[in-house]
Amino acid sequence: MTIEVTETKNGKKIIHRLDTSQVDSLDEISGDEQLALVWCETHQTWEWHRLERSELGGY
Repeated sequence: MTIEVTETKNGKKIIHRLDTSQVDSLDEISGDEQLALVWCETHQTWEWHRLERSELGGY
């Protein structure tokens, strides 16, 4: 599944298209959020993002 996450950096909005079926690593959990190393289709690289656990499917 691909989701879009918007981030503001240096006053510019950046949209990341993340393929949540490709998760390489998981880190800390905070409430319903999970820090995940997920494939970013926008930048064609692995990136860390805080995602809702429900968005990560079976991870």
